[in-house]
Amino acid sequence: MRNRQQHETDTGHHPSQTGMTGAQRRAEIRALADQIGLAPLTRPGTHQILLTAAPAAGLTAVKVGAAWRPASGFAHGRYWPNLRASQPRAAVPGADGVHTVALIIDEDQHRPVAEYCRVMLRQLQEHYQARAQAR
Repeated sequence: MRNRQQHETDTGHHPSQTGMTGAQRRAEIRALADQIGLAPLTRPGTHQILLTAAPAAGLTAVKVGAAWRPASGFAHGRYWPNLRASQPRAAVPGADGVHTVALIIDEDQHRPVAEYCRVMLRQLQEHYQARAQAR
């Protein structure tokens, strides 16, 4: 809800008259957590979530984490995945004679991430269906 609040502030967006803002929703969630005695949570890190979820899906946590890092690096514009886990796709000559190289994540790096995601999503769906049927 913090990111939603930030987005609303940045864009000047206001939810409909019946809706709550991100800040209001965040306060509501915090109040509910206080009512049941939950301590304030720290922001969950995606990498830590993956490391925790992997064994539940029958995967090796370190392998999932290692596969995730370059994909995350590409998504966040880090330079190191371009050096470690990329494939050149094109070279475009510039007017000054310098070439610009287009890079994508290497299929050999991307394939395990896609497969791990598929396995964990399948596991999530199975757990969701089991809980829905138990109700």
